[in-house]
Amino acid sequence: MPLPDFLGIGAQRAGTTWLARNLSRHPEVWTPPLKELHYFDQRRNEPSFGAPIARLLGREYSEHTGRWYASFWRHELKRRVRAHRNNFDPHIAVWDFRFFARSPSDEWYASLFQQARGKVAGEITPEYSILDEEVVAQIHGLMPDAKILFLIRNPIERDYSGVVKHLRHVGTNGNAATDEYVSAHFDHGSRSHRAAYLQILKKWQRFYPNEQIFVGFIEDIHFHPVRLLRHIYRFLGVDPSYAHKALKGKVNARSPKHMPASAATHLARRYHKDLGLLSERFGGYASFWLYCAERLTNAPPHEEIPYPLWNSWLWKEWKNLSSPRSSAYPRAGRVQSGALA
Repeated sequence: MPLPDFLGIGAQRAGTTWLARNLSRHPEVWTPPLKELHYFDQRRNEPSFGAPIARLLGREYSEHTGRWYASFWRHELKRRVRAHRNNFDPHIAVWDFRFFARSPSDEWYASLFQQARGKVAGEITPEYSILDEEVVAQIHGLMPDAKILFLIRNPIERDYSGVVKHLRHVGTNGNAATDEYVSAHFDHGSRSHRAAYLQILKKWQRFYPNEQIFVGFIEDIHFHPVRLLRHIYRFLGVDPSYAHKALKGKVNARSPKHMPASAATHLARRYHKDLGLLSERFGGYASFWLYCAERLTNAPPHEEIPYPLWNSWLWKEWKNLSSPRSSAYPRAGRVQSGALA
C-alpha cells in the first residue's frame, strides 16, 4: 500500500500550516489537497458502512476540534466544493470524492496517497500528537519507516492561540479573552495534554527511533525559515535547495498582537514546572519559555503583553542575560530544530 513517508503530528497552533504550505510547494514532495486527514484520531472510529452519512448527519461532539463532528465535516466539504468552483482539477476532484464519499479503512487511507507517483508523500494532522499509545503502535505497524515531524511552541502562547481560535469559531471577537473566559476555558484538560511535549515524544519514541523524529521550534520559523526548511528537507530526503522559496510571512495572519496580562500570568503559573523540564531537555528557546514563565509569575504585568512573546521585552531581557542559558540561537544564526538523534 502507498502509505505516507512522513507524518506531521503537531503540535496544534505551532506552525503546522506554514510547514504544510511549504512542503506542498516542493516538487519532490506530495501532500493531500486537504491538510488534516484526521484518519487516526477520528475517522477510524466511523462505521465501516454508511460513514459519509453518519459523518455529515451525526450529533457527536468532537473534543479534538472543539466543534460538533458533523458541523466540522460539513464545513470541510463546503470548503472543498468552493475550491472546485474557483479552480476545477479532475485529479483533485477524484481525490475529494474518495476522501468524503468512501468509508474509512487502512486500505482507504493508503488510496489517498496513490497520486504521489513516486514522490515523498505525507500528511499533517496536529491531533496525532495526543493519540493513545495503542493507536501510535498501530501507526507504527502500518508504516514503521515513516518519519515524524513534531513542531512545538511555548505552551503559554500555544494555549492562548488555541483559545483565540476557539473564540472565532463560536463567532466572537478573537481578542475577547476576558478574565472570566480565562478561568472557564484555559484549564480544560485537553489543552494541557497538547502541551505535554515530553510525554508526547516519549510515547512516539517507544515505537520510532530518534533519527526518525524531527522536533521543530516555532521561533525558528520566525527567525530562520529558510534554514529550518533546509533541515526539514534534508530530514525527508529531498533536495534542500528549494528552501530558498520558503514562505517567510505569517500564514495565519489573524493572530492577535497582544495578550492579556491575566491570561499570560495564569498560563505562566500553570506551565512553570513543565517549562523547567523542557528547558533541561532542550535549552535554547525552551529556556526562553521558562524565563517568560518565571518573570510573569514573579512580577505579573498590569498591561497587555506583545504577542508572540519574542516581540516583547522578555525576549530582549533574555538575550542580554549573562548566565549560560542566554545563548539565544537567533543571535548565533543557528537553527535549534532537528532530529532527536
